[in-house]
Amino acid sequence: MSFSLPEPIALDLLHKLGNDDAFRDRFAADARAALAELGFAAAADAGVTAGIWKCLSVDTLASKESVRSSHAALFRQITAERAGHSPITLEINPAAGKRVA
Repeated sequence: MSFSLPEPIALDLLHKLGNDDAFRDRFAADARAALAELGFAAAADAGVTAGIWKCLSVDTLASKESVRSSHAALFRQITAERAGHSPITLEINPAAGKRVA
């Protein structure tokens, strides 16, 4: 199963992850439901359990500030044709406050 987010949904996702605490909580609790909430039809189809849906999980979200400052890089990653084959690589080292990946 191919996985990439349509540009309008990707933009909405990044905006909400960078600004909306309630959405961030919903995304951390159930990323698939949060994507469906944004109108991503593939996420709304609970009958599909293969592909990205087998491994989609959220352990920790980057800070809102990190999402906003890395918007362009994250946008490229989640809209790439093979986005489901590569994990999102934004990772913050809390001790140093630097991007490490």
